[in-house]
Amino acid sequence: MTQAVSTLTVRDERRREEEAQEQPLRDVLVELWENSQKLVQKEFELASVELEKRVAQAKKDAAAAATGGAVLYGGVLCLHAALILLLSKVMDPWVAALIVGAAAAAAGGALLMKARKDVQTAAFAPKRTARTIRDDIDMIKEAKR
Repeated sequence: MTQAVSTLTVRDERRREEEAQEQPLRDVLVELWENSQKLVQKEFELASVELEKRVAQAKKDAAAAATGGAVLYGGVLCLHAALILLLSKVMDPWVAALIVGAAAAAAGGALLMKARKDVQTAAFAPKRTARTIRDDIDMIKEAKR
């Protein structure tokens, strides 16, 4: 009878030890899941802040470019008028205006094509966030090993 009681006691003790080991593992997995959710949320917040900063800077740059462009436009018009007046001394005024207008249109078209290409290749991706996400993935892979 004593041996049966001691066998039951040993079995109960083993079962309690196994349950005690399983409980911390569950706690660790729950904590890992919660921390992973927080990490993803913080990464999205970082990406949002980074994009907002880039957009704000792009707006400032666009406003400065527009102001500079308006002033430049006025100056270029005056130069065109002066060039037309100069050329009209050696040819008919309408021919002088045609030559200056065609040259200005060609130069403007070339500048617009270059600007269009530059805007299309502008990088608005959140580089810092992408780098931290890659670092997080590498850290998780290392933790698995």
